[in-house]
Amino acid sequence: MTFGDYIKTGRAAKGLGKSELARRAGITPQYARDIEDDRTVPSEEKIELIVNVLELDERMAFKLANKLPVRIIEQAKKEFYA
Repeated sequence: MTFGDYIKTGRAAKGLGKSELARRAGITPQYARDIEDDRTVPSEEKIELIVNVLELDERMAFKLANKLPVRIIEQAKKEFYA
C-alpha cells in the first residue's frame, strides 16, 4: 500500500469526496488528487492535517510517507542544538 492509497481508502471510508477532504484539510482539490495518485507526498504538517480530518492512524501514515511527525522533528532539533 502506498501513502496515496492509504489516504484514498481513508477518504472513501469517511464518505468524503476529494474536494471535501481538500476543504477540510486546507489544501486544493488538485493537491488532494496528486497525493492520492502518488504524484506528491505532502509536508509533515499537511500529513497531520489530512490524518486528523480522516481520523487515520498517524504512525501508519508517516511510515507510508517515509516521513517523521513534526513533534519528533522539533524534539530532535531541540536535542541536537541544545
